[in-house]
Amino acid sequence: MPGITVADEPIDRGAVDDALGSVCFTDRYDSHYVIDDEGIVAHSGYDEYPIEVFDTDAYTIVLEGHLYGTDDVETTVTEAAELVAGARTEELSEWVGERDGDFLLVVVDQDDGETWAINDAFGRLPTYRATVGGTTILTRELKVVRELAGQIGDGLEPDSLALGQMLLFGYPLGTRTLFEGVEQLPPGSVLELESDTADSIHEFQFDEHANEHRSVEENARRLRDRFVDACQNRASVTGETVVSLSGGLDSRAVIAGYTHADGELLAATSARTNGGNAAEVDVARQVANALEVPWQSYVADRTDRHRELLLEMSQGMNNLGMSLGLNFAEQVAADHPDATFVTGDGGDKAIPDLTPSKDVDSMDELVELVVDGQQVFSLEEVTDIVDVDPARLVSSVRSRLLSYPESTLEGRYVHFLVRERGINWLNHGEDRTRYYTWSTTPFYALPFFEEAMACPPAQKDGTKLYREFLAQLSPATLEIDYVDFGAPIDSLTYRVKRFGYDWLSEHPGLKDRVFGLLGQGESGADSPPMALAEATSDPSDFREHFSSEAVQRVTWSGGRYTATQQYFLLTLIAAVRGTDGSSEADSESVDGEAEKLSVSQ
Repeated sequence: MPGITVADEPIDRGAVDDALGSVCFTDRYDSHYVIDDEGIVAHSGYDEYPIEVFDTDAYTIVLEGHLYGTDDVETTVTEAAELVAGARTEELSEWVGERDGDFLLVVVDQDDGETWAINDAFGRLPTYRATVGGTTILTRELKVVRELAGQIGDGLEPDSLALGQMLLFGYPLGTRTLFEGVEQLPPGSVLELESDTADSIHEFQFDEHANEHRSVEENARRLRDRFVDACQNRASVTGETVVSLSGGLDSRAVIAGYTHADGELLAATSARTNGGNAAEVDVARQVANALEVPWQSYVADRTDRHRELLLEMSQGMNNLGMSLGLNFAEQVAADHPDATFVTGDGGDKAIPDLTPSKDVDSMDELVELVVDGQQVFSLEEVTDIVDVDPARLVSSVRSRLLSYPESTLEGRYVHFLVRERGINWLNHGEDRTRYYTWSTTPFYALPFFEEAMACPPAQKDGTKLYREFLAQLSPATLEIDYVDFGAPIDSLTYRVKRFGYDWLSEHPGLKDRVFGLLGQGESGADSPPMALAEATSDPSDFREHFSSEAVQRVTWSGGRYTATQQYFLLTLIAAVRGTDGSSEADSESVDGEAEKLSVSQ
């Protein structure tokens, strides 16, 4: 993604120039060096992308992103610099825990060049680190690591366990990426580049509910106040806000929250070329009209060009089926280049009941619940497609669950959904928007999120808390259909349908069959991509890391596999092609894959 790149030691300037040039994806992009002598601190992106550099007597500080609700940003980041340089970890932990923001902060000591990086509690700006040719690299762009590894290192090999996790869940677990030796910076952590050690200084715990003594109405009022504050703080960093408005509840809450904030407010909705989401577009229009917010629809689709761009940009960390969102963001940014683009991301984590829908009595049962309930491909299908031991894959899930601080199995399940699905998947999905315009969400404002997670599951069950929360923000939003159920959430029709949905959720096999009969299994996804057929036409291109027989079976499944599953497989095959350690070979593999991806669906 646009943003910071750091190297802790001198590194070939030509190689760095080439790597930074490779992530200038449009003619709006440029690269700039902040430090280029003993080490490298640089950043790439477009003019409107938020990067600030502060030079004090002791430090050079680079801030990517925003600290919301902070009046004196320079004083605040200088405080963090002094804490990290003085190894005052407990105070630095408090500093991170008090910050509402989407940020990556790099601090360089001007005396000895020692360098640290600090990120926000949610890891909202996905960041990668690796050791290349003996040099620690920290960068927002995975492609920078791949380019430098090809030029001055030994190249990168795919991580078979990460490939398995990606096929199983749609995202790797923990700090893994698709490539061996490349890790994601954990959320709420500090990295000392010289020693290449990252320490977690902020961690959530989800097995206590401090707000359970309050009524639903009182909790909803407190959530409303914190949510409106979050909207106001985000609106204050720009003169214009564009809310990505869908037919669901999360974006509805966002736009209702922003009507209480200052600044120019607009709503935008992505419409499909085939009219496949016409009902959603109409509901979004009704919500905007009810709140008297100007609204515009944009026709977007998974075009060949945007699939190619997304592969180049995210290097496989975004499912290529998400290229529709890239198309949408590009169009919105063209009309509103200085605006903040706001989504409902995080709403599905903060307010609904995330605890298991059935009793879980042991860690074995919890692992089984996660594997069965969150899967894209089944465990058997995954281990058939990629060379990964099923026991090792299951063990990796168990290890993640055991690593969380909760004492209850239910709390560990919630933590998995927030830490893995939320941070390792959905954060990447939202981050792709930042290739064109700054994006944020009020649901991940720390004061709001912590207040919401302190509300008891019993109040969240069946959208009780969500309904009251929306009523506190704007009663008019309750009268409009929730598109997923075709009824307003305070209606009897909704309650009946919700009961049936929740019952089916406890019987996933039956749920899939029922939704298939109703034609709702794909949620409006495209028909299976013909690009997969083209990309897998020559098994020699991918058989080193994938079973050619299993890949062909998924490709020519005759409807057995969904378009979503096929897009995930296409993404992984496209991302790992040509990983032989050569920069030229890697570049050619990407170009060749882009050519294959140009085949129309």
